[in-house]
Amino acid sequence: IKELFLNFKDLQSERLLLRKITGKDIPDIFEIYSNREVMLYFDDRYAFEDMAEAEQMVSDYENAMQDQNGMRWGIALKDDGKLIGTCGFHALSDYHKRIEIGYDLNRDYWGKGIMTEALPLIIDYAFEKSEVNRIEAFVEPPNTASGALHEKLGFSMEGILREHEMCRGKLTDIQLFSLLRKEW
Repeated sequence: IKELFLNFKDLQSERLLLRKITGKDIPDIFEIYSNREVMLYFDDRYAFEDMAEAEQMVSDYENAMQDQNGMRWGIALKDDGKLIGTCGFHALSDYHKRIEIGYDLNRDYWGKGIMTEALPLIIDYAFEKSEVNRIEAFVEPPNTASGALHEKLGFSMEGILREHEMCRGKLTDIQLFSLLRKEW
């Protein structure tokens, strides 16, 4: 897993630049995470109400990189540089050779194929730069768009973890998706 951090770099596609998240991204992070629809399935968090929450999120992303327990790229549009989302890995297990993928996107960019373009870049990165064998994704069943995205990218839905996570004060089922190196 350490190879992921040692080799961290910008990634590019036709429309997107995936890059390190910095303090200058705080206003864009706030714009993303202050939307209730974006935050509906984002762990057990509510929409941001204060810019300080965005500052803390950027600090959390920077600390995770420094501590090598999570990595996140900012998703920026090449044409104007605006940060419109983030994606990356957490729940890293060197021993088990697995990581968990996560992402979010500014509501204004939903349905435009952004994640279909961005996530293969980081999946390629993980499989090329490390010995990771398995990438996992945890999805709340009502989040059908996220489930469909994983299936489109070749992930398999392994099952439902019943009442697996506390989300907004209620135990919630979670779908477990995975992608193995040999399937990519």
